Amino acid sequence: MRLPSSDNYPEYPMSRSMISAVALAASALLCVSTYAAGSDAAGKKGDVGTAAFSGGLKLQKTWFETASASGAALASGFNPYGSTLTVSCTNAAGCYIIVNANAQVGGVATVNPSAISIKVDGIAINAPFNTPVATTSFTVMNYQTGIFVATGNHVVTTEVYVTSATALYRYNTEVKLYKV
Repeated sequence: MRLPSSDNYPEYPMSRSMISAVALAASALLCVSTYAAGSDAAGKKGDVGTAAFSGGLKLQKTWFETASASGAALASGFNPYGSTLTVSCTNAAGCYIIVNANAQVGGVATVNPSAISIKVDGIAINAPFNTPVATTSFTVMNYQTGIFVATGNHVVTTEVYVTSATALYRYNTEVKLYKV
């Protein structure tokens, strides 16, 4: 591909080296996005996760938590946040637990991969990487997932996964219980 010179396009005063730097940065971002789309914080690759479900579900109960962690320090690894919730499925055919979570974080020293991990009974329902956490601003991560559970009590927790020191600010978690 031949890049235009700024002499030919005075309204675009960008040099070849600047265009090359922009192209390199875009290429790097695409590589990070491709990696993030194909893996998760638990080390799983590809399309690993809960099988899709269809059919009508009947909402039984909704829980919602919103709070600020006021810049609480997150260490490298998995960091629990928010309340632990016990969800009771009383339907003989089982239930679905659907969780929609977001968390606002800010990097401290280095840009690092991050993820929200939803756990039911201590087992992560995937934890796909979100956008890298920036050190110059805030990053809001979002993740929604669901899992089928048998009759009984189930513990739902949320965690933020980071690879280096990060700070947690606002977060929202919505948990919905549906019967089949």
